[in-house]
Amino acid sequence: MKPLRTYILLSNFALNLSQPFISFLSALSGLNGEALAIVSSAGSVLPSLVQFILGFVKARGKQLVVIGSAILGILWILLSFIPFNSVTFVAIYVFLEASLGVSLFGWYLIMERVSTSSRGKVLAQYSFYSTLGGLIATLITGFLVGDNTALIRPFFLMTGVLILSDSYIASKFDVDYEKPPINGLNVTKEFRDFLLITFMFNVIWSSAWPLFPLAQVYVFNMNFENVAIIDTVSGVSTLLMQNWVGKLVDKNRKLMMFTGRLALATFPLAYALSTSTYEIYLANIVAGFTNSVNSTAYLSYLYDSSKDTRKSVGLYNAVTAIGDLTGSSIGGITAQLVTSYFGVVQGIRNMMLVIALLRLLASLFYLRLHEPIKA
Repeated sequence: MKPLRTYILLSNFALNLSQPFISFLSALSGLNGEALAIVSSAGSVLPSLVQFILGFVKARGKQLVVIGSAILGILWILLSFIPFNSVTFVAIYVFLEASLGVSLFGWYLIMERVSTSSRGKVLAQYSFYSTLGGLIATLITGFLVGDNTALIRPFFLMTGVLILSDSYIASKFDVDYEKPPINGLNVTKEFRDFLLITFMFNVIWSSAWPLFPLAQVYVFNMNFENVAIIDTVSGVSTLLMQNWVGKLVDKNRKLMMFTGRLALATFPLAYALSTSTYEIYLANIVAGFTNSVNSTAYLSYLYDSSKDTRKSVGLYNAVTAIGDLTGSSIGGITAQLVTSYFGVVQGIRNMMLVIALLRLLASLFYLRLHEPIKA
C-alpha cells in the first residue's frame, strides 16, 4: 500500500501549490459572471462529467490514474505560460480539470477495492494522507506570492512537474480494480433517493462558489497570503478531525451525512456577517468537519448502495456535475444582477445570507435516506 500513500501525498502537495488560488486569481484578474462561474465550478463539474463517461468504459483503475496524472501534469505546465484573464487560460483550465477527473475516477475505483473491510476508517486514513500532502504547499505559495500575482507562475510549473513524477509512482501501485462494468445499470431505491437529494443540495451548494472569490477580492481585500491561511486552517482542522470523523461515519453514517451538509451553511454565513478576515479564518475551522465527512460518508454510502461501483460512481458524478454547473451558473449570473442593484459589497453579503439559509434547509433531506443493505 506504500505507493498509494506516496501517490496521494505527492499529488495533493502538488495540486495545493496552485489549485486553491485559481478562483481568487481569476476574480483578481477581472473575470466575473459566467466566466468566473466556469472557473469556480470546473474543479467539480469537469471531473464529474469525465467520471460519468468512464463509468461505461472498460479500463483498469491503475491505468486511469497513470494516464490522467500524466496529462494533468502537462496541462499545468502549459497553464504557467498563459495570460490569466484570457479565454485560453479558462479553456486550458477546463481541460486540466477534465484530466483530473480521469485520475480521480481510477483512484476511487482502487479505494473501493482497499476499503471493503471498514469503509469510513480506511477512506479516512487515505484522506488523512491527502490532506497532509496539501497542508504545507498552500502556505508556501501564499506567503511567497503575497501581493505579487506574477509570482504564481513558477508554482503552476512546479505543480505540473510534480504531478508528472506522480504519474510514474502510480505505475508502481500494488493494487488495482479489474472488475469489468456490467451491461445496464440496476439502480437501487436507496441510490436513486441519494442521487435526487445530492442534485438538489449541489445546486444550492455551488451557487455560492462564484461569490467566494468575489468576496475575497472586493469585500475583504485579500491577497494570496490570506487565501493560503484560509486553506491551511481548513487543512489543519481536517487533519485533526479526519480519523475521528471516519469512526463516527461507521457508527452512524446517516446522521453524519446530515450534519456534514448542515455545517456547510457556516461558510456563506461567515462571508455575509464577518467584518474582518480573522473571522473568516475562524469559520474555516468548521471545514475540518465538513471535509472529513465529505471524503468518507457520501462515498461510503455510494459504495454500499450500488450494484456496480464503476457505473454508479460515474452516474453519481454526472448528477453532481449537472447540479454544480446549474448552481454555479445561477450564482454567477445572479451576482451580476444583485451587485448592480445593491452594490458589490452589500449585494454579495445579501446573497451569501440567502444561500446559507438554503443550505441549512436542504441538508434536512439527508435525514430521509435509508441505510442500504450492502450490495
